[in-house]
Amino acid sequence: MQWSVVLGYGLGYGLALSVLFTAALFAGAALSRDFLLNDYPPAIQRRYGRPKSARGRRVAVLFGVFVWAVCGLPLLTAAMVGLDGALDDGLEFLPAAVCGALVFATLTVWDLLVVDWAILAGLRPRLLVLPGTEGMAEYRDLRFHLDAALKGTPLILVVGLLTGGVATLIA
Repeated sequence: MQWSVVLGYGLGYGLALSVLFTAALFAGAALSRDFLLNDYPPAIQRRYGRPKSARGRRVAVLFGVFVWAVCGLPLLTAAMVGLDGALDDGLEFLPAAVCGALVFATLTVWDLLVVDWAILAGLRPRLLVLPGTEGMAEYRDLRFHLDAALKGTPLILVVGLLTGGVATLIA
């Protein structure tokens, strides 16, 4: 098996999805700063003191549709098509599953290290800080973001298995 090819496709398409995810995050925050209210530490949510606005709920839905349907699914499809042509034996379940899992794992690690730790906890751009919560130490709570990332980690396996299964059925 040409594992370096699988690794290249998984990481490459995962990075592409991660960059689009980050752009969508900033666009979403520009439209409604509270669209990801439930993803902030509880102390920040309490100080903010309001439920997610109707606009925030709409933006959150648009964000999800954009990231997963407009970006995620087409990028995974492109990765599988490219991988099918790049592998000597064509696309089989295991390389497709590993590639799909790598795409999602790359996004998960990017979200933790770049978005949560470097941007939100480190730089704290005003656009991502909820009004009335400026300067709160909880923005720098790296453990909170790590725990949230670890809770989502089982999805990496699910995405990989689903991608492998669908790709195998189609190929």
